[in-house]
Amino acid sequence: MNGVIFALIGTLFTFSITTLGAFNVFFVTRKPGDDIQKVFLGFAGGVMVAASIWSLLVPGIEAANADGQISWLIVSGGFIAGVMLLLAADRFMKKKYEKMKCRSKNITLKKNTVMMILAITIHNIPEGIAVGLAFSLATQEPSNAGLMSGAIALAIGIGIQNYPEGTAVALPLIGDGMSKKKAFLTGSLSAAVEPVFGVMAAALSGFIQPALPLLLSLAAGTMIYVVVEELIPQAHMSERDTIGTLGFVVGFLLMMILDVAL
Repeated sequence: MNGVIFALIGTLFTFSITTLGAFNVFFVTRKPGDDIQKVFLGFAGGVMVAASIWSLLVPGIEAANADGQISWLIVSGGFIAGVMLLLAADRFMKKKYEKMKCRSKNITLKKNTVMMILAITIHNIPEGIAVGLAFSLATQEPSNAGLMSGAIALAIGIGIQNYPEGTAVALPLIGDGMSKKKAFLTGSLSAAVEPVFGVMAAALSGFIQPALPLLLSLAAGTMIYVVVEELIPQAHMSERDTIGTLGFVVGFLLMMILDVAL
């Protein structure tokens, strides 16, 4: 039970940092113009690519190796599964909608925005699982203080990484016409899966831990698909297409620095 409680506290912390990142929408004074929207999309793409590499693929490979699995096979399979999952979702939305409409005030969300929210939400699932498993292992071996300090460090690291992700979800939403309040709530709730799956992982640690490399790489596949299929093309649909590229570079460098430093 202690492992579950610690997992809940740790994942609520990571969730709260995402909320802080989403709060940045309130500092945007007006609906962004076309160039600013391209910067937002490029920034989101850069954050997602860096997170896919250093938050998902590299830890997935390391976890697979530590568990005696064939890392390249597991991670490649998970990555392909993630791409196929988003490919199916993409085709479904293309078939059913040209644009996704919110229920209130007839606000229209573009497909690329919906896909980005879906990918980042999926990516938060294995991060929550990783934190939950870390605290579960630490409480199972209380004599090993290093395990608890490692679990705390993991939660802090993932939480700080979540800050730009909350921003990356929320800012493009106001470009689609959503109110700042709803964009903030959507950006914040994209990480609500972390406490849910973190607690579940702590309670079922013996069953879930072997599947963590697969889940991490699957999440990476979903994010890379969205960046290549949706965000990069949209970020360059402007007379000044380098604006989106610069946004991508800033997002990538920021997320890379956070991942590597933490």
